[in-house]
Amino acid sequence: MKWIVGYAAAVCVLLLVVSQSIFIPTFHSMPFFRWQYDMRGVPQTIGVEKEELMAVTVELLDYMRGRREELYTIYATVNGEYRQFFSDIEIRHMVDVYDLYRIGFVIRNISFFLLIFLILTLAYFQFPILTTLARCSREVLALFLFLLVLLVGVIAWDFDNAFVVFHLMFFNNDYWILDPRVDLLINMVPQGFFIHISIFIGTLLILFSALVILVSSLYLHYSTPRVITTRSAARRY
Repeated sequence: MKWIVGYAAAVCVLLLVVSQSIFIPTFHSMPFFRWQYDMRGVPQTIGVEKEELMAVTVELLDYMRGRREELYTIYATVNGEYRQFFSDIEIRHMVDVYDLYRIGFVIRNISFFLLIFLILTLAYFQFPILTTLARCSREVLALFLFLLVLLVGVIAWDFDNAFVVFHLMFFNNDYWILDPRVDLLINMVPQGFFIHISIFIGTLLILFSALVILVSSLYLHYSTPRVITTRSAARRY
């Protein structure tokens, strides 16, 4: 039972690592968006002032994390015309994106509270909490890190195809197929943007996973009782 609870807790740790590695670049990295817009000349391409574009981005991200009910009332001056920023097809696509992030938030929250419950379960049955968590987390995150490296290699080999496969897997319509000649959203976040944010997310996944593995390994190393042999003990005297 100890190992069942331990590995379940390790999976919760993994899900927290994955969810936060996605949420941090998306919702807590406005300098990243500003850098991307500047590098790609997005304000000039769209025909909107940069600060107004950043304000639209904030409102879009607020919608994606449930702080805003809809996108129809987002207006901006585009090429000298004050207009509704997102078209109907863009809004329909963002509804699907919002649904994905809502599932992600649910998974993160359930994982957090389930992890607390599993830790309390280990304590109730008087199992070694830290040792069990460290050993199970190290194994689960090491396996994940290995699979992640393989996945990164596949995506890097053919990002275009991986991008399409991702959308076909997670969206059951073609609202994600936008026209850069008329749709502003695809000009805000073109494919190059997704390449860089994927690198951002992948880097965080590797760093967080490696950190869990390192901390777990150090704890197991320094908490494991040392067995002193008779010969080793004799040398000390």
